Amino acid sequence: ALVHSREKDPATSIATRRGEGRPRRSDFMPRPDARAASGTARPTRGPPTHPSVVRVHSPSVSDLSSLIATGEPFVASGLLSGWAALGWTPRGLASSPLGAAETCVRLHRIAPLAVPFEGEGVYVQATLAEFGRWLEGGGSRAGLDGGNLSAFPRSEYTGYCDYQEMAALFASEPDALAAVDWSHVLAAAHLSEVVASGADSHAADGSRSTLWLGSEGAGTPAHYDAYGVNFVAQCAGAKRWRLSPPPGCERERGGDAAWPLRPTRVPYEESSVFARSDDSGRSSCPQLSCPSSRPSSWLYEVELCAGETLFVPRHWWHAVVTTSRHSLSINTWLEAAQDTAERVREAVVRLLASALIRAARRAMSAEDLRPAEEPACGWVNPTEQLSESAGDDLALLSGAVARVGGAGGSPRLPEITRDLERLGGAGGEV
Repeated sequence: ALVHSREKDPATSIATRRGEGRPRRSDFMPRPDARAASGTARPTRGPPTHPSVVRVHSPSVSDLSSLIATGEPFVASGLLSGWAALGWTPRGLASSPLGAAETCVRLHRIAPLAVPFEGEGVYVQATLAEFGRWLEGGGSRAGLDGGNLSAFPRSEYTGYCDYQEMAALFASEPDALAAVDWSHVLAAAHLSEVVASGADSHAADGSRSTLWLGSEGAGTPAHYDAYGVNFVAQCAGAKRWRLSPPPGCERERGGDAAWPLRPTRVPYEESSVFARSDDSGRSSCPQLSCPSSRPSSWLYEVELCAGETLFVPRHWWHAVVTTSRHSLSINTWLEAAQDTAERVREAVVRLLASALIRAARRAMSAEDLRPAEEPACGWVNPTEQLSESAGDDLALLSGAVARVGGAGGSPRLPEITRDLERLGGAGGEV
């Protein structure tokens, strides 16, 4: 009852989990007198020493599209006015039919200066109602009706119900999906030409959205998403987001061009690339709220409050922590034009990561090494599942390449397949 893993369909996991000619940011930001005359949304910036993201209120589809096309983060208010989910709270969920939904909660001992890796926590199965009561209760009251959560006092632990796919979470309450409405965002995204042309079928309701519900201090380590662009709707509470440009993107920032965020695939998770900032291999995510956390690692810092929507461009680093007593947010990823090629890269990474981890675990077993030889965060994130054989990974790679090259696929793939099969021997095991 205590351990939960999110299952994936190997045939679809890579495919479904998600410049020149573009308007400049200055093109969207008219002179103050022009804004006053036109009545358009008013972007604002913070001090130049620590710039804030552009903020707009109730932007039109055209304004929103222009902002998306800049490829920079921004915050928009007024987009959630028609969302029934904007009224969701832990207490309300606990007392509604939605509270019966089965989920899992990631728990960590409270560490005010750190956001730990996901593999360093405990995963507990619970209903939304139980977790809602746990969030609202606190202290000794948490154990009265918290189910499996009773063993984890609210005063000692942070809890996070993260990455919950709403279509699965509310399978028995499909009306809950209608509480979400991305239609304004979708219309703007398609105009911007940032999203892939095949993304026209993206549902405007919550059927392709994920829910994040957590207590103060709950968060996500520094990482970037391999696929898509990300829209995050903050429905209750607040979160601090820190964002930096993609790896390899150089920007002038007060004369400091050093970006300490560097990618690592440990722990491995398909489509998520974590960050490390030093030779220790540790992620740059700890000490989000500590002055010694090297704020120069981040270009923007955003306090995202209820009723606001954040746009996270493709491949932007981000680290997130809940700053209110509890927080509820809903996000959706829209497929980017580059995702088809990115799936090939991720399929190759999966193939290599699976082979290396299987080999390492076999060696550990043979030499009777202690589990501590595996890093504390784990080689694999708890929500990830490795393929059982190289053959499964090769099938994913073949499918990804075929989507890039059309029905005929790539002429180089048979050569890659033969080389890997030769390395793996008759059993196909690398």
